[in-house]
Amino acid sequence: GRARAAGMAATLKTAAPPVAATRTQTISFVRHGQAQHNVRAEAKRDAGCPFDEFIATMKEDDAFDADLTEAGRAQARNAHAPEVQLVVASPLSRAVETASLMYPGREIVCVEELREWCGQLVNSKRRTASQLKERFPFVDVSQLHENDERWDAEVLEEEASVARRGMASLAWLARRPEDNIAVVAHGGLLAVTFDPEGHGGHSCVEAPNACTPRFSNCEVRTVTLVTEDGGARFSVRSG
Repeated sequence: GRARAAGMAATLKTAAPPVAATRTQTISFVRHGQAQHNVRAEAKRDAGCPFDEFIATMKEDDAFDADLTEAGRAQARNAHAPEVQLVVASPLSRAVETASLMYPGREIVCVEELREWCGQLVNSKRRTASQLKERFPFVDVSQLHENDERWDAEVLEEEASVARRGMASLAWLARRPEDNIAVVAHGGLLAVTFDPEGHGGHSCVEAPNACTPRFSNCEVRTVTLVTEDGGARFSVRSG
C-alpha cells in the first residue's frame, strides 16, 4: 500500500497548479519631514497653486541635498514610529535624518531607488556614499554607488523612470526577509509609485489605494503590501 500511496502523492504533486510567487509584508511608508525647499512651495501647493508655480518656488529655494528645517526635525521626532524590523531610507539627507529621528539608534539601510525625482534641482542631488556615512555613521551604504550617477543638471528624470524605481524599491522590499519595514522616501517618488492614474499609468500598483493621496511631510501610512508574480504586480491594502 505504501508504494501506491507514494504514487498517488506524486500524482497529486504534479497536478497541483504552480504557486504564485506572492509575498505579504507590513510596510510603513513615510515622507521625510519639512525640508528647506518645501517651506514656501508646500504652503502654495496647499493653497491650490498651479504645479508650475510650485516647481518655480522650489527652484527659488533650491539647496544641495536640502536639509530638514527645525520644523521638519520636530515633525520627525513627534511622528508615530511603528515597531519595525528594518528601517530603510532614500540616500538624500532629509530622508536619512527623518528616519534617524523617528528611529534613534537604529541602523538605516539606504536604497538608491527610493530617492526623489531626479535632475535639474540640486535638492535631488545626493552626497557621495562616503560623505553620507561620515555625516550619518549609522547608515548602511553598501547598496549605493560611491558617486551620484543619476543626477543631471540639464535633464529632469522622466516620469516612467521614476515609476520604474518605485517598482524596483517595492521588489527590493519583497526580497528582504523582514515582514515589517519602515520606508522613508519622498513626495514625488511616492506619488508616481502609488498614483499611476495621475502619472502616466506607469506603475504596476493597483490603484487607487491607501498610498495614492499625496503624502504630507512626515506623514506615516502603515499598509499591507502584497507582491505578486515575483514583483511584476503589487497591491496595497489598508493597515
